[in-house]
Amino acid sequence: MSHELFARIDDDTLIDIEDWGYILIMDEVANVLETYNDRDVSIKDDFRMLAHQGILDIEEDGQVTWKDPLYSGRFNDLKILSQKKNLFLHNGVILFWMMPVANFKSFEDVYILTYLFDGQIQRYYYDMYNIDYTKHSVRKNEDGRYEPRGYDKTLEPRDEIGNLLSIYEDYQKGKSVSRFNTNYLTKKNKLERALSKSWFEKADEEQIEELRKNLVTFFKAQAKTKVGELFWTTFKSQTSSLKNERCKLNSKDDRTKDNFLAFNTRATNDYANRTEMAFVLNRFMNPNEKQFFSNRGIEVDENLLAVSDLVQFLFRGCIRNDEPMSCYIPSSRMRTLLYNRINFEI
Repeated sequence: MSHELFARIDDDTLIDIEDWGYILIMDEVANVLETYNDRDVSIKDDFRMLAHQGILDIEEDGQVTWKDPLYSGRFNDLKILSQKKNLFLHNGVILFWMMPVANFKSFEDVYILTYLFDGQIQRYYYDMYNIDYTKHSVRKNEDGRYEPRGYDKTLEPRDEIGNLLSIYEDYQKGKSVSRFNTNYLTKKNKLERALSKSWFEKADEEQIEELRKNLVTFFKAQAKTKVGELFWTTFKSQTSSLKNERCKLNSKDDRTKDNFLAFNTRATNDYANRTEMAFVLNRFMNPNEKQFFSNRGIEVDENLLAVSDLVQFLFRGCIRNDEPMSCYIPSSRMRTLLYNRINFEI
């Protein structure tokens, strides 16, 4: 089933799953924490009104508890979600939907096929609910069959991966100068935060235009790549301003006209023939999501989250087939994290 359908499993089905002792094999992590968006619901005013009328309560940890079982009206969606105990009000202004923990606990065993689990939100979700888990590596045995074994990072071919990647760095060779990693910055910019979501929100038109021109020149003159040989990403809010003659964006999702891919895309082989990529963002965890977990005593590692998304994105391309790939990663922080990962430093 799809991840979306998995999130909607009803209680009767979960009882059957538990009774029959099913095992869950999950291809990639699920979206276990999402912001609840409903244009018809005012988090500030409607929740105050519902609480005042005794229809719902907000528990100490922010969990929304519905008190009126007979209620029927425009807030039915909130009622259904809160009855499953997976709706949380954060700081009085943000409503989070969380995957019902029973969706995992009902199974005899759960196997998640992913990479860098320690940096992913599902790991923090498990920690929050005190769910035990162990990590495994997967290797071929003498019979050519894949089997799990105790996790050992030294078994990962990180050096081989590093040798396949050609990561662009600024340079000056005689009269030839290239500063695609720095020419969009101002003196006020901090390297650590450059290309983060908040940086893009404050960037001026000249900086965005410089990045757009960098993408064109990199793929046209540096990597000398055709449109059908590359894929690129940035924050969704920046796609329209950075798209260009090389970096295409097509809302109808026609692969022949669109080489943009969301940076957190998982489990697709559609770009396995692409030999060049651009990762034009600096990944940090949503501050509210980070605070949601930290308020519950869960320590979040934003560097692991960032490098996890970057490595997963790299492996959408031809490197998954052990073929060389050129990379434009203008964020100094993201490049450093990738180098550290390759060198077993994180």
